Amino acid sequence: APSYSVFDEHAMPTSKQLADASSCVVIAENGVRIPFSDIFKEKKTIVIFIRHFWCPMCQDYMFSLSSSVDPKLLKQANVNLVVIGNGSFNMIKSYRQIFHTPFAVYTDPSMRLHSALGMMKLGKRVDKSQIKRGSYVRHGNVRGLAMVVANAVRVGMPIWEKGGDPAQLGGEFVFGPGLTVSFAHRMPNAGCHAPIQRVLAAAGLGIGREKPLPIPEPVRRPSALGQNDEQWMEERRMSLARIRQRKLARRKGV
Repeated sequence: APSYSVFDEHAMPTSKQLADASSCVVIAENGVRIPFSDIFKEKKTIVIFIRHFWCPMCQDYMFSLSSSVDPKLLKQANVNLVVIGNGSFNMIKSYRQIFHTPFAVYTDPSMRLHSALGMMKLGKRVDKSQIKRGSYVRHGNVRGLAMVVANAVRVGMPIWEKGGDPAQLGGEFVFGPGLTVSFAHRMPNAGCHAPIQRVLAAAGLGIGREKPLPIPEPVRRPSALGQNDEQWMEERRMSLARIRQRKLARRKGV
């Protein structure tokens, strides 16, 4: 897989990067594999790369995206919008149900596409003084993790499936029509997606919804601070498994 070691948050992909990216394959919700370039072959397309499917900050971004971007405005402007993760495609259906999003979600578990477009992975040592979070982030560590657990239980996410690489960061791009790119932003840290209105403007759209839809508050549950993503995901799987076992036991009258 191609690898670009020099990180640049806003650099436009080079011709080589575009060629490498176009040869990559993404997986749709139904498991069908399609060339990445097919997504924006016919029309201008906003492509949002999220982190793993369990990321609380990306779920905040998805809530904001789904509530503020009007699909009708996109259709009128002949602009498409898709989301790409890096976990199992079996996670996609329930993930979309969390946000009631009309936008298609794909995944690239190989992360070859992320590498081709210059998106980086989290370093082991991060200077916390340099970390900035986007305004879309609505929850701290405790409430964010509680939200993810509540969402997973509510929609029945398959906890046995891989949510993706916790170290992989995402970004936002505007591609097409054809093999062209007009906007690029790569996440410098885990809570720094580009503002949604900025991405819409880059695609030629001035505004989203006149009045954003309300974002539901999650069920609050206690959680621990200071956990890394891998440890947290494993504990969440165990927690969700216990919840389901208790529900099953109640149904059987145990």
